[in-house]
Amino acid sequence: MNHYMTPSQAQALLFALEPLIALAARRRADHGPTLMAARSVLQSPEIKTEVYANFLSQQGKAARYLFALLLEKDSAPETLLRDALAHRELTVRLAAVSACQDLPAAQASPLLLEALSRPGAKVRVCVLRALLPLVDDPKPLLRQALLDASTSIRSLARWAAVRHNVDASAILTEKLNLGFPPRKQDWLGIIGLATELKVPLDKRWLTEAMRSHYSSVRQAAIRLLGDNQLTELLRALDDPSDKVFYAAVAQLNKQPWKSVTPGSGDKLDRDWHELSTARRQAILQLRPGWQQVAYLLGRLSTETGAQAFWLRQVGMWCDRQYQIVDPVTSKAERETLAQKLRNLAAAGLIRSDSVARIAE
Repeated sequence: MNHYMTPSQAQALLFALEPLIALAARRRADHGPTLMAARSVLQSPEIKTEVYANFLSQQGKAARYLFALLLEKDSAPETLLRDALAHRELTVRLAAVSACQDLPAAQASPLLLEALSRPGAKVRVCVLRALLPLVDDPKPLLRQALLDASTSIRSLARWAAVRHNVDASAILTEKLNLGFPPRKQDWLGIIGLATELKVPLDKRWLTEAMRSHYSSVRQAAIRLLGDNQLTELLRALDDPSDKVFYAAVAQLNKQPWKSVTPGSGDKLDRDWHELSTARRQAILQLRPGWQQVAYLLGRLSTETGAQAFWLRQVGMWCDRQYQIVDPVTSKAERETLAQKLRNLAAAGLIRSDSVARIAE
């Protein structure tokens, strides 16, 4: 074993990192000398370049181990921390943020500012939290963070803005006065902050956002559409993006059933056969429970040439039901619909056990 505990065997030790880490995790006293010897070799100045290069290519536990090992012996760690803040391993980036906090502000601030510009909200939130106490004037940083595309960054910025006398509403108004932004990230920041501050955007902004080429912008804009913008919400049901579609469904679910039913019914009448099964069900479920089967029975009675298809739809609806929540449909209408289902079951057109469960 001692043969391997020399700098000349660096490659062998680096190859055996995972077993060494597993050995350390067992915390056995008799393994201590071996682990200390391996650690000492890997920290040797003559193989630092080799170990450093290996660190940059590693991930997971091995990357974290090498980062801690290199940091422990680095008297001027700025280069290491800069590389660690850009490392592909998330936990290394988070550890590097913590390590930056041990540096003087003049050294840590440039590193953290550089890291703040990189993607990855989880790390960026930690970076912003570490950076705010280090800068002389946090207001410019907060002004930028309040309009960040990341929800978590904006959340931290809004919390800090109160403590530093930064008016988030004024920042939003100032940004809106500059006109439509050119970048997706700017759109997401503006719409996100407006949503969080409960500031309604005027129709021009919402219209432009809903026309965006970016589905994430359209999805964000959906959340700002209110009760008086039912037409726009219903139009969003045609959006090719599933995320936008389901955001529209979520907003429509907040509207009164009687307001949503006519428009959603038109959509189903027009596009039922073109819609995916998931989208059909989502739109159908915008209706009260019994009104869903009323719609299907209506199609069954009017489209005599496609009875087999609509019987299958009615049967599948019955199979999906367990407990129907419907405060809208009257008792008399429910009984009428239930009787229609019983008649279909009696004729052997749909399964009687499914009908019996919901039409008792």
